[in-house]
Amino acid sequence: MIIIDAGHGGKDPGAMAEGVKEKDWNLEVSLHQYEFLKKLGIPCKLTRKTDIDLSPDKRSELVRSSGATVCLSNHFNAGGGSGAEVIHSKYATTAFAKSTADALKKIMPVRRVFSREGANGKDYYYMHRLTGQVETLIIEYGFLDSAVDRKKLNVRSYRFQLAEEAALAAVRYTKGNLTSSVYFVQSGAYKEKSRAEQLCEELKKKGYDAFVKQEG
Repeated sequence: MIIIDAGHGGKDPGAMAEGVKEKDWNLEVSLHQYEFLKKLGIPCKLTRKTDIDLSPDKRSELVRSSGATVCLSNHFNAGGGSGAEVIHSKYATTAFAKSTADALKKIMPVRRVFSREGANGKDYYYMHRLTGQVETLIIEYGFLDSAVDRKKLNVRSYRFQLAEEAALAAVRYTKGNLTSSVYFVQSGAYKEKSRAEQLCEELKKKGYDAFVKQEG
């Protein structure tokens, strides 16, 4: 079981930059991860499915009682910097965090993998401190206020690719077995990104769940 946490929500917008509220993108990628894992036959849950307030106690209780082995807490950063960050509990090994960072590196540079200690010597973040035996990663998928990151993050399919890589890393870490096969259909391959994006938009208008994937 994997539980997916869309960080912030409701009255708490999280980071904000250039008209984007972090809470909205957090929810968007979390819902995508949820549907992506369901298609793979992986049991999964969400802490929130809509734009609601969740107190630290309520959010962490949902994680603790979920029956999950791991939790992906999805976020987008701000405050200067560029690249993804993966934050783990000070009491956890780095294996899960590093394997997730390696997966994200396929799509986006990773700034750092780290843990943070509070003044009392315990984990600084409540998502690590209060989630019990559920191994929780806080994943920052780039910086909203970074021109370099935003150029890529403004493309929804790119955000979804990041979310999928993190989800697959969780599956591999928990040694989850795929209970059903997933088949991908390629409609075209282009050297020009603009042509690929044009076809992608046409497919979306027809109701297909299309995205642009770069190879090479």
